[in-house]
Amino acid sequence: MIRYPEFVAKGWQLGSGPTESCCKALTARLKGRGRRWDARNAEAVMALEALKQSGQWQAYWLIQAKIPA
Repeated sequence: MIRYPEFVAKGWQLGSGPTESCCKALTARLKGRGRRWDARNAEAVMALEALKQSGQWQAYWLIQAKIPA
């Protein structure tokens, strides 16, 4: 069960609005004019866009650079 009063006191967002907005923006990136995607490539592009939107782009690529090929 969510500890709603505690989370509100901490100033945490509890609504689904920001998440739904981000999903809408990510989906819009794929639906540009004349774009066609297969499921595998669409998922890869969505994952990259999610990294960017969440502010984790730099951290992700720093970690990837440390992993041996």
